[in-house]
Amino acid sequence: NEDVVIPLPRMGDYCDGIERINIELSIQNKLALCEALRAFLEGELPLHTGDATISREELLGDRRRDALNYLEAVRLRWEWLLENLDLPLAEAEPRFVSYGVVAGELTNRAARPRLFHRLQDYSVRVSWKSELKPRLEKIFDGQMFAPVVEQLRAIHKQVLRGRVFVALHMHAGDGNVHTNIPVNSDNYEMLQTANRAVDRIMALARALDGVISGEHGIGITKLDYLTDAEMANFWAYKQQVDPEGRFNRGKLMRHGALTGNLDNAYTPSFNLMGHESLIMEQTAIGEISHDIKDCLRCGKCKPVCSTHVPRANLLYSPRNKILSTSLLIEAFLYEEQTRRGVSLAHWAEFEDVADHCTVCHKCEKPCPVDIDFGDVSIKMRNLLRQQGKRSFNPGKAAAMAFLTAKDPATIKTIRAGMIGLGYKAQRLGHQLGKSLGLVQGQVAHPPATLGKPPLKAQVIHFINKPMPGGLPKRTSRALLDIEDDTIVPVIRDPRQLRDDSEAVFYFPGCGSERLFSQVGLATQAMLYHVGATTVLPPGYLCCGYPQTSAGDEDKGQRITTDNRVLFHRVANTLNYLDIKTVIVSCGTCMDQLLKYQFEKIFPGCRLLDIHEYLLEKGLKLDGVQGARYMYHEPCHTPMKVHAGLQVANTLMGTRVDLSDRCCGESGTLAVTRPDISTQVRFRKQEEIEKGAARLRGDDSAAPVKILTSCPSCLQGLSRYAHDAGGVEADYIVVEMARHLLGDNWMADYVDKANQGGIERVLL
Repeated sequence: NEDVVIPLPRMGDYCDGIERINIELSIQNKLALCEALRAFLEGELPLHTGDATISREELLGDRRRDALNYLEAVRLRWEWLLENLDLPLAEAEPRFVSYGVVAGELTNRAARPRLFHRLQDYSVRVSWKSELKPRLEKIFDGQMFAPVVEQLRAIHKQVLRGRVFVALHMHAGDGNVHTNIPVNSDNYEMLQTANRAVDRIMALARALDGVISGEHGIGITKLDYLTDAEMANFWAYKQQVDPEGRFNRGKLMRHGALTGNLDNAYTPSFNLMGHESLIMEQTAIGEISHDIKDCLRCGKCKPVCSTHVPRANLLYSPRNKILSTSLLIEAFLYEEQTRRGVSLAHWAEFEDVADHCTVCHKCEKPCPVDIDFGDVSIKMRNLLRQQGKRSFNPGKAAAMAFLTAKDPATIKTIRAGMIGLGYKAQRLGHQLGKSLGLVQGQVAHPPATLGKPPLKAQVIHFINKPMPGGLPKRTSRALLDIEDDTIVPVIRDPRQLRDDSEAVFYFPGCGSERLFSQVGLATQAMLYHVGATTVLPPGYLCCGYPQTSAGDEDKGQRITTDNRVLFHRVANTLNYLDIKTVIVSCGTCMDQLLKYQFEKIFPGCRLLDIHEYLLEKGLKLDGVQGARYMYHEPCHTPMKVHAGLQVANTLMGTRVDLSDRCCGESGTLAVTRPDISTQVRFRKQEEIEKGAARLRGDDSAAPVKILTSCPSCLQGLSRYAHDAGGVEADYIVVEMARHLLGDNWMADYVDKANQGGIERVLL
């Protein structure tokens, strides 16, 4: 973008000057095309000879000669036009300008009499489509010569790719002209041609009493076009404030080893990825750069981004992460093209950018060019894993082992160690850190970070909010004795006739089954309550989303494939139930199961969140007394039919306010990068405190609950239990079960199910 400013009265002259450059560049490109076509036609031409026994030259006949003669005649015409652009039209040779000119035109244009003007208004044409292409295709007509025609078109396409042209975008009324020159940076000759065009553009602007310091300033690209007199004030100021040249060393300085113009600048070529850089050929960096290349730097993604916390950190909005990713890709490319090897520091920075994302996908909606940095972050994490550059994190490893495990004994062991002991140790650490005054400052004023903080700071970040306590001792499957992965549990009220019962398939997912088993049990209890026949998948299953979002795409895809095969077997075994609804109680499970193509597993079925299902069945509470409610919308909301807040208000039968912002848990983020979670939780705590105060009004002792529909969010929200005067977190369906089925609902349901309510079908 070589922007200049032109006096308004001279704007027409500037446009004419740019058109003159464009016409010359166009004709020069066409002359290069003639040369490429000539070299091809003089060589061995590809033919479909079939079973022909005669020689290739006999098959060609006079076609090669005719094509070369015609090509030379066209080339001579184009060359003459290029050399005579300033020739008065009256002196032009008719045989060179007659193509495309209407009779009588050559003498009736005295106002703009030169040959350039006729090319400018298209009354004289220089055209591949009109002059060369039809005649050459006619010469090589027929199936036998189809490969020749195909190659002629390919040559034209390749040469045209190197054509330089100048595009103008102007500000109405102030003389600013953005003079843009698109180039393909893997075409060296094209770059040189473009640089020569810039020289002409700057000279043209000055000749019209314009200036080259347009809206986008000067910079190193324009230093060579400024005189020493114009630079004198800058150099004097630079000497005054920075005599040792410490800032931007050598930039915009004319002399010395560090001359600050383009001579020593390095701009890597993204177009060289597939040609010169081994890492680009073998990894997904090229795909990542393609995904972010259209960013307009507008910043519309910033307000919705969970990790953009202006009072804690300004560096990690999607826009800034795109800038960082682009710079890092350039660094990778430079280091590979110069055979230096990619720096470990650059991989660490790459991982840091990828870490600062909750994969909520909220940035895609306001983006004018539809960039979803959540998807980009997943690709970045996959690349780090594939390259062996991903940092090991014991908390993440333990969480993934817990989510991926299928064996009941293994799950029980990990659960006892990670949740039974680990959560308790974290809570004790929180109490100790709070008593020593280590955590209060972090929570009140989250420190800005660049990269991972030191280990001590990370430990304090990890303990600054307590993990939830009082979790169920056993999983929902263990309580119902349905851990066997060879049977399909079918749960229904035995007092109800099967023909009167609607069959649903409930996929509880990891969080609602292994961690917060009360959620899975409440979902089953409410389905039991409305008379549905509930089919559960056999054994412990994960949907595959946690693995995919963490960068283990291969493992996530394998889990997805295995589950789909298993569900087809379940569908075949239970085809008599005619399942039309698949129920979920987790937003990430919903997003992942949408890719399972359930309509092919249970024909005609739909995916629905448990809360929307209960809403559909007409269940709701009737004016709950005492507690006041907020609703936290998960980043991955499972409610796809109605707005989550609307569902919460209807089901609870009372006022439920929205509590905005991310809770900061985001799957394993709070374990792998607690420093990021601290920053995210900073704004959430503010929202909870403001929301609780608004609900309590004059009654400061009124109990407030915050409801959600995501297991990860339930864990995250539980960590604010001691904030805002005490705010208890729970699921909507659990709260409904408590009010509709009684305080002892869980034990009652487990007892009913175990007393003949479970049919175990051998898979």
